[in-house]
Amino acid sequence: MQKKPSAKILEKYFKGDCNKSEIADIHSWYESFEHDRDDISLQPDDEKEALRVVMLNNIRKNIANAEINNTIDLKPQGPNRSLFYFIAGIAATLLIVFFLKYNMRDITSEEKKEEIVVNNKTNAIQKITLSDGSRVWLSPNSQLAYLKLFDKNSRQVTMNGEAFFEVTKDHKRPFSIQSGRVITKVWGTSFRIRAFKNEITKVEVVTGKVSVSIPAQEINLNRTGQADKKQEIMLLPDQEATYDNISDHLIKNAEIKDPLINIWKKVSVSFENTPMRTVFSVLNEKFKVHIKSDDQDINADSLNAVFTDESLPAILEMMKKILNVNYQVSGTEFVLISNK
Repeated sequence: MQKKPSAKILEKYFKGDCNKSEIADIHSWYESFEHDRDDISLQPDDEKEALRVVMLNNIRKNIANAEINNTIDLKPQGPNRSLFYFIAGIAATLLIVFFLKYNMRDITSEEKKEEIVVNNKTNAIQKITLSDGSRVWLSPNSQLAYLKLFDKNSRQVTMNGEAFFEVTKDHKRPFSIQSGRVITKVWGTSFRIRAFKNEITKVEVVTGKVSVSIPAQEINLNRTGQADKKQEIMLLPDQEATYDNISDHLIKNAEIKDPLINIWKKVSVSFENTPMRTVFSVLNEKFKVHIKSDDQDINADSLNAVFTDESLPAILEMMKKILNVNYQVSGTEFVLISNK
């Protein structure tokens, strides 16, 4: 195998600053991998998981910066397209190995089991990214608890309140959410759960397939004197399940009844120096909500951005950074406020 290029040279390659000799060396190195095995695949599972977490965190930081500027093109074209993706993966691996070698100590079993609890006490929807890359959008007055590093065989979280989940596909590790007595299990999909105390629990699916179940209560006997059995239903897109804790009934509905689910359905929209009042009008029409601002400086501003296949909370998250604003949500009303 050819000698690995340094991280500095790979960075120059991505920026288009390499000379012909350096480009030739990188292409030669790429071709040498045809019959080689990568070092990472030979590492123990725990070490590979640690490597993956570090890589994801670094990639997310780069993507977040790109989202702010709205200038990134993540779909390279032409004959070097496969090379681009391959080099990107190898470069990330090199940087991760270097980082672990010089900056990380061994991850202890206690650290692997470290639980993180997030309480959203703000008036905005809070985005949380988990170690597997899954995203959770936590609504105000809601709580999410999860392991800092998921187990290698499962991904489990608990929640109270309301949250929308965008789960990364992993057929070897099911993703499950405990919300009261309701257990929601998936491998990769997007859905919303409402599980406030003393209210009917709802699970509403936007994409994919979801299993919703209620475990049997061991000491609870029904009218025939028999122990209750586990209740379980499967949901497809645009279907919902409701669970009444008092009656202990899990019910499947053929359609989602809450129109607010529309904010999680992704759309593509672009704005070119568009006045914010027009931006609000377009987004209100797209997502069937009411977005506004009482700040005249915000209303007098304009937006130049392209949002591709994004939900409303994701668009607002990017607008917060672009315009230096925040927002408050109450039902279908979203009010932008200035951070200045």
